[in-house]
Amino acid sequence: MALSLLISFILVSCEKADLGEKGDKGGKVENGVNIKICISKFEQIPFDESASLSRATTDIKNICTRISFAIYKADGSVYEVKNQQVDDPGFGTLSISIPEGTYRIIVIAHCGLGVPTFEAGDKVKFKDNKVTDTFYCCQDIMVTKDSSYNLELKRAVSKFRLIVDDSIPSDVVQMKFYYTGGSSTFNPVSGYGCINSRQTESRVVTSEMHGKGCQFEVFTFPHGEGDELKVTVTAQDASGNPVCEKEFDTVPIKRNVITQYKGRFFTAGDNPSGGDNITFNLIFDGDWSDIDHSY
Repeated sequence: MALSLLISFILVSCEKADLGEKGDKGGKVENGVNIKICISKFEQIPFDESASLSRATTDIKNICTRISFAIYKADGSVYEVKNQQVDDPGFGTLSISIPEGTYRIIVIAHCGLGVPTFEAGDKVKFKDNKVTDTFYCCQDIMVTKDSSYNLELKRAVSKFRLIVDDSIPSDVVQMKFYYTGGSSTFNPVSGYGCINSRQTESRVVTSEMHGKGCQFEVFTFPHGEGDELKVTVTAQDASGNPVCEKEFDTVPIKRNVITQYKGRFFTAGDNPSGGDNITFNLIFDGDWSDIDHSY
């Protein structure tokens, strides 16, 4: 059943939704049924290639820092919304008492700095439109007796990774990423992005990074399986002036895939003609997929 909903979140200590009296039920409700919602596993392990993690051993705290649980009634009204931070007791588990009935559970787990805003049942926005590693679950349940529900969360995002092989000049203080083709707003029902976004992310370059190579990463929600990004990366000095800039057209993206470009950013490549030498390799690793390019 399609549910049309409108929810707004505020950030407080042990965060709750701003829903008035029905935003926090507290103990057992009259004629209520006790249910427990647990995040039992994640479909994939984190993007961090240096992390030695598996589906069987991964601690949820190694994957996300915030979790939002939203429970909707069959008529589309909000029954309960809870937000958790990584240091909260019982992180990843929600125990509540609710009346018998049919409900939709939406769970969003991410690494952002604030709680998401559910503008409707099929539209979730994140603080300052910043997308981080994000997992989700959308499930309808029928509540008739005390029950526990173990939910599996799936990764919602794609990652663009730039590996700079040559030395970063001393006057570069920031790498700016401007990209189109993805979304910063997520539809937890379809599992895809739902807004054509123009995303901008900046990554600080410290003095310790000068004179050596480095890697930078940004996230987006793909609109579908065959999405492509156009990414402009600009190395900037302290005044915001461009030191070097490169464009990456038709960048393939897919959920749970890292699209990686590796090469010389500030100096010419090995191509005798003086242009960029670009090759394409596609690698699947079972848990994660990498799409590798050299530029």
